[in-house]
Amino acid sequence: MEGFPEDELSTSARKPLLALLRTCTLKHDELGQEILLNKLLENLLHHDLVDQADKLIQNTEQNDPYRSTNQAARFCFYNGYVKAVQLDYTESDNLLQQALRKAPEKAMGFRTIATKLWLIVQLLMGEIPARSEFMVKGLKNALAPYLMLTSAVRFGQLSRFTKVVARNTDLFHDDRTYMLIQRIRHNVIKTGLRRISLSYSRISFTDICQKLNLDNPDDTEYIVAKAITDRVIDAVIDHDKGLISSKEVGDIYGSAEPVSAFNKRIRFCLRVHNDAVQAMRYPYTEHTEEESPEDRRKREEEEREELARLEDGMF
Repeated sequence: MEGFPEDELSTSARKPLLALLRTCTLKHDELGQEILLNKLLENLLHHDLVDQADKLIQNTEQNDPYRSTNQAARFCFYNGYVKAVQLDYTESDNLLQQALRKAPEKAMGFRTIATKLWLIVQLLMGEIPARSEFMVKGLKNALAPYLMLTSAVRFGQLSRFTKVVARNTDLFHDDRTYMLIQRIRHNVIKTGLRRISLSYSRISFTDICQKLNLDNPDDTEYIVAKAITDRVIDAVIDHDKGLISSKEVGDIYGSAEPVSAFNKRIRFCLRVHNDAVQAMRYPYTEHTEEESPEDRRKREEEEREELARLEDGMF
């Protein structure tokens, strides 16, 4: 393409990319718009300009449906990354799942990085991905550090989580997930507190600090109070004795949690159905108006007259 910059990730490449995007928009070149929009988003996110990338997404009209499924997958990935950085994990989860569904099976590099980001978003949402997600053919070795990370989060082992992060810091930086992984530390603490509250009816702050391997024992009370406020655990703090007393766990089917889980599954199924319908292609058929009774009678009379003329000519 004429005027396309050689180094697409450099700061100087943004101006020519924007000029080309403007040209494609004026010429109604939809495929060119999709490609250039993704190139601009890649450039902005490479320089950690998340807010500018978000403004570009909001102020650019996307094709519906996309002319290229590959470009649609890339756009969903970039948009999902932006939403994850902006703490909108639910929307990020939806976009990343769309990116993985639209991506070609042979695009292993793209599927690997998209899967890594999606797994981190799942952890940030407080969900534990199934082990089968890490055993996908061709991705098993690349996802091994993320499996260890997920295992530490699942069991609320803060010391193990810290070791895994320290051992794979360079890898997480290369994957651009290190910043998001730092946020998961709070989820590890919450999971550990939940397991402790289920195991002990009464436990001191000192014991909690030792079990979670927290750095400062004085901060344990504030962390527990925050967890109670966020309804992570159902307990009461005894400030005088320096301990917490857990309440009895009620019947989960008497709460709104099953309804919330079913609602989430239904929304997912409806979203998949809508995406499938939008992706379908139908053959073009010319619109024909319905024939009125009077026109039908005239047509039948003309056919009978034509048939009579043909019979007279034959005999």
